[in-house]
Amino acid sequence: MLFLRGRRRRRLLQTPLSPAQRQVLAAAAPLCAALPQHLCPRHEGIVQVLLAEKHFETAGGLELNEAMQLAIAGQAALLQLRRGADYYPGLDTILIYPDSFVVNEAEPDSDGLVHEGPDERAGESWQRGVVVLSWQDARQESKRRDGYNVVLHEFAHQLDDQSGEADGTPILPTADLAARWPDAFQPAFERHQRDLRRRREVLFDADAAESPTEFFATAVELFFEFPRDLRREFSAVYAVLAEYLELDPAAWPDRTLRSPNQR
Repeated sequence: MLFLRGRRRRRLLQTPLSPAQRQVLAAAAPLCAALPQHLCPRHEGIVQVLLAEKHFETAGGLELNEAMQLAIAGQAALLQLRRGADYYPGLDTILIYPDSFVVNEAEPDSDGLVHEGPDERAGESWQRGVVVLSWQDARQESKRRDGYNVVLHEFAHQLDDQSGEADGTPILPTADLAARWPDAFQPAFERHQRDLRRRREVLFDADAAESPTEFFATAVELFFEFPRDLRREFSAVYAVLAEYLELDPAAWPDRTLRSPNQR
């Protein structure tokens, strides 16, 4: 079975998208169209793998269509362009709701008592093989550059979860990068928390201050949406992400972006 899957994957990785699919993807997720030309064949092959191997499912009366699948798979594939990528092995299902959805979340209070309350969300990543997305949010955020991208965010959590612990550190390819990762991320995370307390202007949003795992997922969003700002303000974070993902979006051709101050 492993042999057959490997052979099938090799075939998929060599299968380009059709011209019609390229057009749909470019319209649904312009970020994918910004890729340098030499990366496009590999990107399209990974999109084919994700479309073939992951189960796309809708809820709440939403009808699944090709634009949804391509927009989600296309952006998820950006995080798998590195050599040795394994295409989210723990992920089975991508569940898409029409709009934001409500979950009951347990929150401890100052006395240590835990209270459950409703929390509205645009996405979730589960360690049990599921990514949940609001199509309303995914569709809007896939078409604009404002520092928010729920697809990139939740698939970054999938990378984080592969180590068995959601701690802001994915499985890293070398011991050297693993040694440098906390030296880049921990001071940046603490600086962001400090800047929020002092009410300074920040590149990361307030949610990124909740935990290292949220900071990592937001860093991945910024890496693609505002790469030059991330490189300028958090150069060490940008450097380790560029090495891990084997991409350098700050060097890609100029694109029209909104100011990160509009986050």
